[in-house]
Amino acid sequence: MEIVGIPLGDIVLENKVFEGVNFPILCPGNVADHLEKIRNLKYHPDDVYIMSFPRSGTHWVREIVAMLLKGKAECIAKDDIDFPLELLGIDTIEKEASPRVFYSHMPFRYLPQDHLAQHGKVIGCFRNPKDVVTSSYHFLNNILTFDVNWNTYFDVILEGNGTYGCWFDWRDQWKTTLDQHADSPPLTISFEDTSRNLPGQVRRIAEYLGVTHTDTLIEDIAHACEFKNMRDAKSKKKANMMERIEEGIQQSDRIVLKDVKENISENSVIRKGIVGDWKSLFTPEQTDRFNTLYRQRALPSHPLEFKEYLET
Repeated sequence: MEIVGIPLGDIVLENKVFEGVNFPILCPGNVADHLEKIRNLKYHPDDVYIMSFPRSGTHWVREIVAMLLKGKAECIAKDDIDFPLELLGIDTIEKEASPRVFYSHMPFRYLPQDHLAQHGKVIGCFRNPKDVVTSSYHFLNNILTFDVNWNTYFDVILEGNGTYGCWFDWRDQWKTTLDQHADSPPLTISFEDTSRNLPGQVRRIAEYLGVTHTDTLIEDIAHACEFKNMRDAKSKKKANMMERIEEGIQQSDRIVLKDVKENISENSVIRKGIVGDWKSLFTPEQTDRFNTLYRQRALPSHPLEFKEYLET
């Protein structure tokens, strides 16, 4: 493991780099040791792991899964594990009562090995990487006391130097996952499909999880998870993820506190939740650069090709 800094104008974004992956600086201790502990976690039959590149609708899907598991259209209230799995302490993970719904942005290969050996439930979330970049840019500026320059941020992300690295690399490792687990593949869903047909995606997830469900429950969960409804419900509570980010920043000896806003735990992790918000930031030249890269990294005739992401 090494710590690598990427200049972002007035600040340097530091990551803990391990096996080519840019883990957040808030990842506990030595990344290699921590991931080994995660890989050795005890199997719980009703555990569900939601995997995604950051800002791909992870919390949205997690709320849906949690509602299906408890059979009620109620948002998660007390949430001690609202943080990427790889950033949680092992004690926090192990003491969480079942059923547990974890989420993670790390590659699939680092998931608990017993869970994979037992064909445990894993869901992969995808979103147009243009919207991913746009959302992550706003998320970062929601934490800092100043705005990072968009053009600078775009270049860093397009070069694959942001936290968790390159979106295309993450997509490709998921393709490998699907190829290697063809007998019992994880479920793959997209932000765009969920936006177009929320009840249909809720039903897909329910069927994948094998949970008992009625048409009424599906409709109730879809209604509760409409973005405005979910954002309103979550805004009444402190954002647990933001609270953990704030705690991690305060405890870190590598983050300059003056660069970070006060009381970020009061901010919501949920923003607009719309498709196509990238058009508010991308210049025509940036759109061309991105589309060129997308074509270079194309996966012809593969379900993960997502040709609609080349929209201009």
